[in-house]
Amino acid sequence: MHIYEIFKHVHLACVGLSGLLFALRGLWMIQESSLLQSRVIKVIPHIVDTVLLLSAAGLIVQLGGIPLWVQVKVLALFVYVAFGVAAFKGGSMGLRLTAFFLGLLTYSFIISVAVSKSPYGFLIHFM
Repeated sequence: MHIYEIFKHVHLACVGLSGLLFALRGLWMIQESSLLQSRVIKVIPHIVDTVLLLSAAGLIVQLGGIPLWVQVKVLALFVYVAFGVAAFKGGSMGLRLTAFFLGLLTYSFIISVAVSKSPYGFLIHFM
């Protein structure tokens, strides 16, 4: 298997895990579950996201540059992280729920950019 394919498979697995963990943590937040306070649940997303970023860096090196659509994904990632922080460390439940759903929307946008390899992702349908 070529090194690019290894980075890609690791990256895709981490993308799925990151989204799954975000959604699960959001569900537990809505349910006000004590599981959300588990040390493992607080640490695992950071490990997954670190591997996700490292594999992304490996893919960028293999590509030999940073295409515009990848730049958009990176920018959207910062937005996703900000919504995640607001969702799980924010103030009122209303604010946290809004941030959570905006985080899911941003995650979906990042996926759509990756799949389409277009900086517009699913927003192209609104233009």
